Amino acid sequence: MTRTDLHLRRRIARSLLAVLLLAGLAGCGASLVYPRLDSLVGLYVRGLVSLDGSQSASLARTLEHNLEWHRSEELERYDAFLQGLASQVRAGVTRASLEDAAQQAEVYWRRIFEQAAPGYTSLAVTLSDRQVRELLASLQQADEEAWRDYSERTLDERRTRREKSLRKNIERVTGPLSPQQRELVRDYARTARPFMVEWRENRRLWREELAATLRVRSGPRAAFDERMRVLIAEPDRLWTPGYRNAIATSRSDFLDLLVQLDASLTPQQRAVTEDRLLTLAKEVRDLARRRG
Repeated sequence: MTRTDLHLRRRIARSLLAVLLLAGLAGCGASLVYPRLDSLVGLYVRGLVSLDGSQSASLARTLEHNLEWHRSEELERYDAFLQGLASQVRAGVTRASLEDAAQQAEVYWRRIFEQAAPGYTSLAVTLSDRQVRELLASLQQADEEAWRDYSERTLDERRTRREKSLRKNIERVTGPLSPQQRELVRDYARTARPFMVEWRENRRLWREELAATLRVRSGPRAAFDERMRVLIAEPDRLWTPGYRNAIATSRSDFLDLLVQLDASLTPQQRAVTEDRLLTLAKEVRDLARRRG
């Protein structure tokens, strides 16, 4: 891979992640994005299981195919989406427009994993029993580390961390927030209902389903493929009622925050937000034109 190719990969990845981030800030937020990051197997699979040479080559081909698909099929959609967000910001967003943005972001998110699932499923078929045990143990360890990182913090520490992270992400789009706006973010961080308890149980059940699916990887391929597709592309079908309700509540509260923030934007902040969205849209558009 040349340095130019590597730079292009990084720019495409940056554009993709930025679209997802901005989509999150515009409607789906951490409540939809965060629970599904654990399905991005391709981004960290090498750290979860030791692959042999053939499997590593297969994973590399899958990642290359996924990247080219993003470049050829999705970038124009992201460009239009970002320009649409910019227009909404210019006019002032509504609860309905934020809901629409969230739904569109969910469509993009699902398309990413629907497209990626066959490659990761083909890799899963080749795993040995030892590799399956290593994979499941690594996933459990990663989940428990995330839980400890949460549970060992005090309530005030969690709120402070949540506030700092959210404010940082919002200011990437709007520029510096005013004292009044910072107080809105602070109030949200203080009152937002955490769902890590539900997340932990949901992750346990997801890992159990993955383990059960991998046990039949040498059986009928169509049934295995469909189970893997659900695990990778539609994990929300496996959510517990408690987790689903917690996510819905968190999402609704987050939309309320965004509506309040939009109403408080100064003309300068609105102009900055629009400009940053349009700048990113242009970068995405330039990448799309370079395909092939």
